[in-house]
Amino acid sequence: MNVPAHETVGHELPLWETAVDRVRQDRFHEAAGVSGTAFGETVDVSVLSNDCLHGARPREALGAKRLHVGVRVKQHAAIPLGEPLGVLARVDNIRPDRRGRYIHVGFQFRRPDGSVPVEIDHQSLILDPNPAPVAAAQKKPASPESESEFEVQRRVQLTPEMVSGYSFEFPHLEAHHDPEAAAAIGMRAPIAQGLMGFTLLFNVLAEGGLPVKFDIEARFKRPIFWDDELKLEFDNRQLLRAVNGDGKKTSELWIHDWK
Repeated sequence: MNVPAHETVGHELPLWETAVDRVRQDRFHEAAGVSGTAFGETVDVSVLSNDCLHGARPREALGAKRLHVGVRVKQHAAIPLGEPLGVLARVDNIRPDRRGRYIHVGFQFRRPDGSVPVEIDHQSLILDPNPAPVAAAQKKPASPESESEFEVQRRVQLTPEMVSGYSFEFPHLEAHHDPEAAAAIGMRAPIAQGLMGFTLLFNVLAEGGLPVKFDIEARFKRPIFWDDELKLEFDNRQLLRAVNGDGKKTSELWIHDWK
């Protein structure tokens, strides 16, 4: 198999610059239907994580299809809105899966003085066009994934305008905007970016108080469709989650450290 350079361990992408200013952050927050007031004049790292989508692979050589499955974010210092940052990205790990390969791309967001206020591990599944067959197994009856210790913090009714609006920086990813493109990959309707689920959950967490330093991980478990109603739930310990109308988890937010 001819593997492109950006899918090999150790590959470094060209350095580029980015910034999250008030206009950019507000546009993501408005699309997700969150106020963002908890962040004040600082950057919401769920918005900054969109730069990882921009930089995980060259747009002119996308290669095999990918599913974005998660991000782990370590914030060492808050970033003021509008501050220019240099972005370094390196392929840190690739491991096999029945459906293809998992790839981890490490991003460092650097200040001009060389300090790194935020690091993000961007996690995707590179899909094999001919995946291995599923091993025969006895299926368990489906059951709603909710337990009594989770409390509903908020309910969100998504709309096509919200989902396509959140993906305004990615018009080339048509499954977030176009029903026909979504149907072509087996989806009943366009799907939200995984990061939209991250933004929804992280804003719930931040409303309880936002520390300067933290270590959190968002996992994208199932597609979120542009007409889904979500319950955002918290167990008051280390996990928030988004649950769809069928009682199934779509997104999780794990708290590894919240100083």
